[in-house]
Amino acid sequence: MAPLHRALLSREALIRAAGGTVAFGPAEKRLRRILSLTGRGGMVAIDLILLLNRYIAGRKLEGCANVPDAVFIGIGAMRESQLREEIAEQLGRAPHFIDQRRPDGFAGLPAPGLLGVLRHWTHVMRAAFSILSAPDPDFKPPDLRSTLTMRVHELAYLLAWFEELREARPDILVFCSTADLPAHAACLAGFSVEYHQHGFLSSSLVFPQFTRMVALTTVEGQHVAKRIPGLQVTLRAHPSPVDQASAVLVFAGDRQARDPAPITSLTDKARENGLNVVVRPHPNGHRELWSELLNRDGVIFDAEGSFEEFLQKWRPAFVASWFSTTLLDGLVSGAIPITLSRDNSAVLLPINAIALSWPDQETRVEVCMRSKDERLRAHARLMEVLRP
Repeated sequence: MAPLHRALLSREALIRAAGGTVAFGPAEKRLRRILSLTGRGGMVAIDLILLLNRYIAGRKLEGCANVPDAVFIGIGAMRESQLREEIAEQLGRAPHFIDQRRPDGFAGLPAPGLLGVLRHWTHVMRAAFSILSAPDPDFKPPDLRSTLTMRVHELAYLLAWFEELREARPDILVFCSTADLPAHAACLAGFSVEYHQHGFLSSSLVFPQFTRMVALTTVEGQHVAKRIPGLQVTLRAHPSPVDQASAVLVFAGDRQARDPAPITSLTDKARENGLNVVVRPHPNGHRELWSELLNRDGVIFDAEGSFEEFLQKWRPAFVASWFSTTLLDGLVSGAIPITLSRDNSAVLLPINAIALSWPDQETRVEVCMRSKDERLRAHARLMEVLRP
């Protein structure tokens, strides 16, 4: 598929639905009703209004004309601060951070001119119409119309922004932690974009033409390399863990987790085998998830510091979570990761490649709790996925 069309259709919810029902909220529901009545004319009018709002917001946030020589575009994820530090060490200077989630994340940088924005919008809207004229049978027309309406104006604005950024500073370096619209726009604008993976990859991601990827695991690096011809893949350097584990099992919270049953049963098993339990709740998670562990003997709640500092403080022998990259962090720190999720289809990496499963592998988990030798053997096997 042509890169511009690929960018417009790279919405994860659309790809994940694969012809089924696309998950959408109340705002998109209203948008769909309007588009069903107004057709393409309504799509053009709505998108022009969205484009104007995006342009005005950019102008209000515009900074000085000085363009940095390196930018890091991300979403403020936990791991990104570490990625930016590594890039700063590599470059000898810190890249300018852009939070792609909101317009003010671009504050302090020059905004594109109106003529350039409109020129790109015309080009991108034509590409959207060509998609609607010959739709893929896997995409339903209402899903396509709302998806394109929400994405045309943003992609056009970003294309104009990257184009003018490149004119002002042709040698600028671009680093991205996601494969979202800003990454697609940077690649379409002709930048050589480095992709520094910050979390497990979704199986529904659509990638732009990155030139280099720093992957968390070999499985994910190989997956992206198959989709981007000529991609240079480097496996992120994971230090060899030193066995300094203490008799601690850590729970790393998840924003969406709701079922306390596996938490309670795993805590029971850990306490039976002489392990203390330390809980690090997710700041936006459900508090009732941990209600059974409150005031329980041998259970500590600790949300202080970064997760890296947390691991260094407690040196756990086991780290339990759902399908978060905290499992990977635990593994490289020397712990046995334990996944509490039975449905890991949302992520590309088979979680059982880096973690034991609870309660499905209860016997194996308990053997590792009772025997240091068994725990070390299990850890060595799980570490294989991180080796080139």
